[in-house]
Amino acid sequence: MRTSEVASKGSQGGLFLLAGLCFLLPFVTLSCASEEAAEGMAMDQVDQTLTGVQLVLGGSEREGFFPENAIDRPDPDAEQEFAIPAEPFATVALVAALVGLALVFVRVTRTRLLGASIAGAAGAGSLLLLAQSPTLRALGLNTVTLLYGFWIALALFGLATGAHVLQLRSGGMSSRTPPEPSRENGRDP
Repeated sequence: MRTSEVASKGSQGGLFLLAGLCFLLPFVTLSCASEEAAEGMAMDQVDQTLTGVQLVLGGSEREGFFPENAIDRPDPDAEQEFAIPAEPFATVALVAALVGLALVFVRVTRTRLLGASIAGAAGAGSLLLLAQSPTLRALGLNTVTLLYGFWIALALFGLATGAHVLQLRSGGMSSRTPPEPSRENGRDP
């Protein structure tokens, strides 16, 4: 195995591993602290910070949002829990990181680089869609702040995409063998 191929596999695996680990970091902060929300509540609401894993799994109750604190009496037949649903864009980004990491084991260089490029683009694209997600906006009611875990993961996916596209392009050009010199005159063509 060539040194450049080992370095390529190492960088590919490292970028996708780090992008996957970013899901353990804080991704977003949901805030209800707006004038409109404050007018409808009897007491202040608390901001909540969610990691990428919490966005992928969902299910935990929204901290700091207390429907019973509404000035108007809540409907007794209404569901009182305010659970956070799983965010599909976060799930796609995490799966893209895992797929990119698994592609390290593919032997065919061109397939590995193409797959890693697609996985990186899918991860970056889904994170960009996550930033605009109406589900997150509804949970935040006012403000969704993207935190450093999100930005680092987005940068790593972008870096992985760019690096693998460049490797794919340079590998595609160098895979052509140059014509062999002509033996007739002893000169190169």
